[in-house]
Parts: sequence; structure tokens; C-alpha cells
Amino acid sequence: MEHESRPIQTFSAPAPAVGAVVISVPADPDYLAVVRSACAQVGAKLGWGLAEVSDLRLAVDEACGLLLRHAVGARSDEEDANLRCRFAISPSSLRATVSLRAEGFAPPDTGEFGWTIVTALVDDFAWTVDGPTAHVEIVKNRTAAV
Repeated sequence: MEHESRPIQTFSAPAPAVGAVVISVPADPDYLAVVRSACAQVGAKLGWGLAEVSDLRLAVDEACGLLLRHAVGARSDEEDANLRCRFAISPSSLRATVSLRAEGFAPPDTGEFGWTIVTALVDDFAWTVDGPTAHVEIVKNRTAAV
């Protein structure tokens, strides 16, 4: 499958990050609970309310699901084939970038349920493929002062 860099949706330049949390788990849906837990902990650490944290957890979970469903030839037995999630923390937002290496990726249907869920829960969203790696980036802005 041909590898190319192509954004499906792009968003504004990120705010400067003041911190980051990075986790890596096997590319297996059974490990998404670890990613959801990390996501909730990061949101709670920022002082976000239950509704914001819940939205963020669901959006990150669906972003991971999009990558896993659209990967072609992903191998969960290789270290570099792990699902990687990076949370970049800034004063006004949280940017989550979920990445996965595979032989290729089928482009997601922007009308599918997972895509609809993610875009409804976050402020910005992008899907890009860079060589053998696909990235889903989401941004959730703080809605209340903390």
C-alpha cells in the first residue's frame, strides 16, 4: 500500500506545550483501557471537570479505535508497532496525538460513527499518514477557568 502524508482535516497551530505525557501500549483493543485511564488522569491533573474528562476519554478512545480499524498489516508483536499516545499540555488546551505504525492504512470514512464521535467531542481533529505511521491528533480546549 502506498505511503503518503495526507491530512484529512487540519487545525490551527498548537499552543506552546508546558508538559507532556507519553504512553505506549500494544496495538490491541484490550489495552485501550490503559490509554483511557492515562487520559482521565491527565485531565484530572489539569483540574478539568467530570464532563470534560469524560469527553476527552471517549474522544481518545475513538481516535485509537480509528487507527486500529484502519491499519493494514499492523503487527502487535513488534515494539515499534505499538499504539503510542502523547498528551501535550498547554495552559489553555490538551493535545492528544495517537500514532501507529503499519504496512498501510485504509483512509477512514468521515461519515463513520467513530469519526463523528471524535469530531463532536473535541475542538480540533486531524488524521495524517506519514510513511508507515498514521497519526490522529485531537485538541480539547479548556471550557472553564481552573
